[in-house]
Amino acid sequence: MKKYDHLILPPIEEPYKYSPTGMGSSNIPQRNRVEHATMLEQKFSAMRISDAEMKRERSALSLPTRTGTYVEFKGSENHDLIFKSLEAGNVGVRLLNVRQQIRDNGNFDTYATVYIPHGQECKFLNKLRDYTDTSKDSSKGKPKNADLINSIDDINIAILSSFWTDSSTFFPTETLDWYETWLKIDETKDKIEQIKSYHNTLNTLSIEYKTNVLFFPERAVVLVYANKNKLIDIMNSSEMLAEIKKGQETAGFWCEESISDQREWVNDLLQRLIIDNESNVSVCILDSGVNNGHPLLSPIVSEEACLSYDPHWGSADRNGHGTMMAGAATYGDLSEILPNNNSISVLGNLCSIKILPNEGGNPKELWGDITQQAIYKAEIQFNNRQLIYCLAITAPECYDMGKPSSWSGALDTMSYGEGKSQRLILVSAGNIQDSSEIWSNYPEGNWTASVQNPAQAWNVLTIGAYTKKVTINDHRYDNHERVAESGGISPFSTTSVIWNKSWPIKPDVVFEGGNLIKHNDSDYPFGSHEDLEVLTTSKNFQFRQFETFNATSSATALATNLAAKIAKKYPELWPESVRGLMLHSAEWTDTMKRQFRVNGRTNIKELLRSCGYGVPNQDRALFSTDNGFTYISQSTIKPYVKNKVSVSCNEMHLYELPWPKELLESLGEVELTLRITLSYFIEPSPGEIGWKDKYRYPSFGLRFDVNNPLEGKEQFKKRINKSIQNEENDNIETIDNDSQRWTIGSKNRSAGSIHCDMITATGADLASCNMIAIFPIVGWWKTRTNLQKYNSKARYSLIISLDTPIEDISLYNTVKAKIEALIQTPVQITVPVES
Repeated sequence: MKKYDHLILPPIEEPYKYSPTGMGSSNIPQRNRVEHATMLEQKFSAMRISDAEMKRERSALSLPTRTGTYVEFKGSENHDLIFKSLEAGNVGVRLLNVRQQIRDNGNFDTYATVYIPHGQECKFLNKLRDYTDTSKDSSKGKPKNADLINSIDDINIAILSSFWTDSSTFFPTETLDWYETWLKIDETKDKIEQIKSYHNTLNTLSIEYKTNVLFFPERAVVLVYANKNKLIDIMNSSEMLAEIKKGQETAGFWCEESISDQREWVNDLLQRLIIDNESNVSVCILDSGVNNGHPLLSPIVSEEACLSYDPHWGSADRNGHGTMMAGAATYGDLSEILPNNNSISVLGNLCSIKILPNEGGNPKELWGDITQQAIYKAEIQFNNRQLIYCLAITAPECYDMGKPSSWSGALDTMSYGEGKSQRLILVSAGNIQDSSEIWSNYPEGNWTASVQNPAQAWNVLTIGAYTKKVTINDHRYDNHERVAESGGISPFSTTSVIWNKSWPIKPDVVFEGGNLIKHNDSDYPFGSHEDLEVLTTSKNFQFRQFETFNATSSATALATNLAAKIAKKYPELWPESVRGLMLHSAEWTDTMKRQFRVNGRTNIKELLRSCGYGVPNQDRALFSTDNGFTYISQSTIKPYVKNKVSVSCNEMHLYELPWPKELLESLGEVELTLRITLSYFIEPSPGEIGWKDKYRYPSFGLRFDVNNPLEGKEQFKKRINKSIQNEENDNIETIDNDSQRWTIGSKNRSAGSIHCDMITATGADLASCNMIAIFPIVGWWKTRTNLQKYNSKARYSLIISLDTPIEDISLYNTVKAKIEALIQTPVQITVPVES
C-alpha cells in the first residue's frame, strides 16, 4: 500500500468566547453559629498561647525564632475545607499546604497549614466576629464568612506533621537523613536573597544543606540533612517553610551477560549503514555516559558530544547502561537488523550527558537540579540542534503514588520551557526487579508496582514495557514456561493502577522490554535469558561487541529511536506533536485486551494504567495511507481572560474539518475508526496546596469533543459552553450526551496533559462528525491571580485520523484535495474582540 506524508492543517480553527452561567456548590456542614464560633475562638486563643510559650523558651536559649505563627486548620470528616479563604496575601497570611488523610473506614479529613505574620491574627478573629454579627448577614440570612467558618472543625498550632506531604512511612525519626524543604517564595522580591536568608537560618542551626535550589512558581526546594528534631528547629526558626518531603534516591542498573562476540556482524552492518548527519535532530542520552569507541557508535557519537554533569567524573561509561541505551536508541533492537541484508539509515550526531558518578550514585543529591543542569549543558554545547532527551534513571520506588515531586516537577518545567523553548523528554516508567511475589501473580501483580519517580511528570512521554519475546533457541528450556505470552505486558513494567484517578495515565505507551522464564525451582522460580532481551552495544567492546538488556530501559531507548524518526521526517512539528504522534499511533495488542479482560469499557482503566495507549506503530506514526489519513494542527489558545472583578475561561476553538462526507456516506454500514489526540505542555506548580482548588498543579488544561451525528454547529457550541461551565465549577455532571460512542470515555481520558480517544462507527454515522472543539478547564494561571499569568497563551497539538479496513479506497487523496482547496481559497475567520 502506498505511503503518504501526514496532512498539516492550515489555521482553520475558529475562536469562540465562553459565556459563563451559574455557580458551583461545596460540601459544607451546617453549624450552630454561636456555639461554633465560640469553640473556634477558644481553639485559636489556645493555639496562640502555645505558640507564644514556644517563642519565649527559644528566646531564653538565644535560639533563632520566627515572629509569625504556623496554624493548622482541620475540616469536618468527609466535608470540604474552604482553605482558599484562609489566605490574605495583602497582609502576608499565606496558605502553605493542604493535605487529605484517608481514615480506615474510607472517609477523609482535610488539613490546611497557614502562616500568619505577627500582628495579623486579628484577620481571622475578625472573620469569626463578622460570622456571629447578624447585622452582617446576607439578604437571604446567610452569615458573613459562613462557608469558611462552617467548614472548619478544629484549629491547632502546626506541628511537624503539618508540613509533611510525603508518605507517612517515611516520616522523620531521630536518624539523620536528607529531606526536601519546600519554601514559600515571595515572587515580588529577590528570590536569591530569600534563599540566602534561609541558608543563614540553617547555618545558625548548624544544619547541613545542599546549595542546589529548584525554583517553581511561589516555591523553592532546598535539600537539608536533618532528623525530626532538626526539622522542628527549622519550623520554629524560619518563616519560609511550606512543606517537607523525603529526599529522593536513584536506582542502580543491572543487565545479563552478553551473547557471543560476533565482530563480523558489526562489520557487515557498517557496510550497510547510511548515516544522516544533515538533520538537526539529535538524541541526547542522560545516563552513565557512552563509550563512543564502539565500532557501531564511533560514527554516531563524536568525542565532543560526550559531556558530563560533573567534569571530574569524565565522560566514559564504566557502568555500561548508557552505552546500551545509545545503541538501542540509534539502531533499535540489533537482533532484528543484524541478520538481514538491507541498508540501514540512522541519525548521526547523538550526544551523551553523563549524570551518574563512576562509583555508586547520587543518592542524596537533588536530582531535579542535576537533570536541569545536564539539559542546559547539552543545549549550550549543541545550540543548533533539536534535541530529544532520553532518561532511563528512576528512583527505586515512587513514594508519592503519582503526586508531583521536585524531580518530576523539574522535568515538567524543562519540557514547558517557559512556553518558548519546549523540549521532548522520554522517561522510563521504572522496573519491577527480583520480585517472585509479583511475578507469581502476573499480570495482576504488575498493578501493585507503582511507576517510579520522576516518570509521573505530566509533560514527559513515559515509557512502559511489553514483550513479543517468547522464543529461546536452547532445547534445555523447551519445557520452561514464559511469564508473559507474546504481546503481553512485560513482567518488568510498573503501572499506575493504584494511583488516584486525578493523576496522569502512566505509562503513556509501551515498547519491547523483554520476558522471563519460569524455573522448576522453588528457590529461584524465575530467570532471565538473552534470547528474551533486546540486543544492543556493549561498553566492553574490546572483548565483546554486544550485550542484552531489558525492562523499561530497553523500551525507552527503542521509543527514543522512533521519536527521533518522527522529528526528522517532520521538522516543522513541535515536541508536543511528536509526543502526540507516538501515542496516537499506538494500539493495544489482542493479548493485552485478553489479559485485562477488556469488554467495552470494563477494565479499560486497568489496561490504560498498565499499558498506556499500547504499542506505537512506526509506519502509522510516520505515514498516512490510501485508507487511513492523519491531520495535524498546531495552534495557540488563550485559556483565560481577566474581567473587571475576576478571571474566567476565555475561549474555545472550533474546527470544521475538511471532511470526505460524500465518500463516507457511500460506505454505508462499513465501520471506520476516528481517533483524536490532544497534546500540550503545562507549566507546573508542584507545591501541595490543594490540587483540587486554587492551587492546582497544571497551569491550564484543555479538553476535546466531537459533534454528534445529528448535532448542528450551534447545538454543539452550546453543549461545549456547558462543558466549560461544569469544569469551572467542579461539577461532575455528564455533558457528553453520546458518551458511549467513545472507546475510553471522557472521564478515563481526562487526566494529565495528553488525551486520546477513538470512535468506531459506520461511515454513515461519521459522515457529519466533522466538528471538533478544544476548550479550557481551570488551572493555576486562572486561580492564582497574584502571579498575573491569566493573559498567558498556550500551545497545543491536535491530531485526527480516520481509518478503514477497506484497502481499495481513496480517503487520503479525497481529503488532501479539500485541504488544497482551502489553502487556495482563504477561509474568513471572525475573531471576537475582548471587552
